[in-house]
Amino acid sequence: MKRLQESVAGKVLAVVLLIGMAFIGGWYGTKAVQAVPLLGTESYRDTDAFGQLISQELDSVAIAFAMNETLKNETLDYLTRRQYQDTLDGWKKHFAPEATNLRGIVRNEHGDELFSNLKDGEKLEEPLVYASFELGDYYAILQENGAVHDSAGTEETNQPVYTIECAVLPEEQLKEGTVKDGFFALYINYSAIDDQFSHWFTTAMACLGVAMLCMLYILWTAGHTAGTEGIVLTWQEKIWFDLYLCVMTVAGITALGVWIVAAREMLMSLEWYWLNEEYEQLWLLQVTGLAALCVVFVGIVTLMLRTFVVRLKAGALARSTLLCRVLMWCWHGMVWSWDAAKIFVRSLPFLWRLIGMFMVYSFVNVMLIQLGRYDGWASFLWFVVNIAVFLLLCWWGMGFQRLRKGSQAIAAGNLSHQIETSRMPLDLKQHAEDLNNISTGLQHAVNEQMKSERFKAELITNVSHDLKTPLTSIINYVDLLKSTSQTDPVAVEYIEVLDRKSQRLKKLTEDLVEASKASAGTLNVQREKLSMAQLVDQALGEYTERLEGRGLRVVTSLPEEESYVYADGRHLWRVIDNLLSNCCKYALENTRVYVELVRGKGQVILSVKNISREPLNVPAERLMERFVRGEDSRTTEGSGLGLSIAKSLTELQGGTFALAVDGDLFKAVVTLPQAG
Repeated sequence: MKRLQESVAGKVLAVVLLIGMAFIGGWYGTKAVQAVPLLGTESYRDTDAFGQLISQELDSVAIAFAMNETLKNETLDYLTRRQYQDTLDGWKKHFAPEATNLRGIVRNEHGDELFSNLKDGEKLEEPLVYASFELGDYYAILQENGAVHDSAGTEETNQPVYTIECAVLPEEQLKEGTVKDGFFALYINYSAIDDQFSHWFTTAMACLGVAMLCMLYILWTAGHTAGTEGIVLTWQEKIWFDLYLCVMTVAGITALGVWIVAAREMLMSLEWYWLNEEYEQLWLLQVTGLAALCVVFVGIVTLMLRTFVVRLKAGALARSTLLCRVLMWCWHGMVWSWDAAKIFVRSLPFLWRLIGMFMVYSFVNVMLIQLGRYDGWASFLWFVVNIAVFLLLCWWGMGFQRLRKGSQAIAAGNLSHQIETSRMPLDLKQHAEDLNNISTGLQHAVNEQMKSERFKAELITNVSHDLKTPLTSIINYVDLLKSTSQTDPVAVEYIEVLDRKSQRLKKLTEDLVEASKASAGTLNVQREKLSMAQLVDQALGEYTERLEGRGLRVVTSLPEEESYVYADGRHLWRVIDNLLSNCCKYALENTRVYVELVRGKGQVILSVKNISREPLNVPAERLMERFVRGEDSRTTEGSGLGLSIAKSLTELQGGTFALAVDGDLFKAVVTLPQAG
């Protein structure tokens, strides 16, 4: 049973059957409804279409006699006479016995026969239809039992009155279909509807029954999904049920109303379609449209019932109905105390409360304005209410301004700032408390991060300090070995390797300690006025031999006047030393190194450019991180700390350090505040 409820194939089949049965039932039901008015008639002669067809034919007789009389006028021009004669000839062909099932005789006022389309030996069959007209008329007046139906408004003339006697061939001859005119089409369609009504009605009822079974199956399986326990709610159940019900009811009534109006229009014009075969496709198209409307109506009803059943199964009907929610809130508001009522109001979303207050204010405002026309106290009360609202808005605005200033202070980095929440509106007060909590949390997180950074710096410092003692011993013993005379060349080579590696390890340890202290900001900085150009010249002088050894030629561009900066001489020297050392380690041999010093806008800018020996396969930002080098190989003597140390030392002195990489071109830029 449960598997049947969770069957996806069963649900799809039920939906397809429901749509198909609704369409087929709508198709045959529409045709059956259109046939209902004809069920009370005994013959096709009792339909309005028959009367309209007879009237059209008799009117054409009156028009033909009027044209014939006009042709006797000798003053007619040739073109007009030709047109009248063609029309008259066409009418004669239309009324020929082999072209129509209508037989008629036109007599003058003395009873003499003037025109007849009876065949030889043929006579008019009962029942007869009579009509009269005068020459010049373009319509014939039908008569019943010798009396004119409506002669009001007619004027007496001296024109002779003509009488038409006509009748349609018997139904036995119409069945043969010898002449297929409007009377034949009317008779055939009427007979077909009279015979097929029971079939249409039975089919429509059968389809309705199958559709009801499919709908019941859909409702029975609604909410059940394979692999899940309980009732599964869909997007429909997320909409308030009463709102959903209103929208779907309007849609259903609209579809039903359109169906009724369209069916009525088709019913009024149905007999016209019978008389005009070219309109049969249009009639079928309209029936199809009405059947589609039936499908829409059935679908709307099914969706409404389905969401109702699913909500009932899940026990969510009351809580998913807005009216029930409102009634529950109102009930609790009446039962609870004033404090509970305040909690209820505060629990509402801010937008709802704002809309509610505005609606109350508007209602009170309108009522006081209306009462103020007759009572002066009402006008005074209106003035008091608006003053109170104005003061309330001012109070709210002042609280919002305080909240905004506090949030700006926190955003600017003042994490210790606390917003004063006293005498603030409730919503602003809660928001301010949240911001204060955020500020406290951020401050705590920053403190923890700084504590972690200090711990890492201390750890590195302590480890490096612990490494210095055995490293110093190693270096001292290597120096002692170097001072002894070694006869074995292999031993001499080993001593040189030990010396070189121990010195590198010592340099790495010192760099690591300095990088840690620089990033943590624990280094002592004593800024003073220094000559930047002089420091650059001294550094280049010390590195001349190393640079020339690598085939690097330095191209300097220094200003003629001195460029003074506020910086720590020891730290600034280390920055320049690291940049030139970086050139010696990684620059391409036999290339140029460009050193440029520029001042302006209160700054002194030192830039060092060179061509990298190896492809720079990392971004410029990554090169300033610790233990990152511009090549993946670890065969070079660099530790990956030089640029990181230079950046940290530059920032400690109030400057900026930037790198730029363009292909193999490497550029370092140090910017410091100018002195004087």
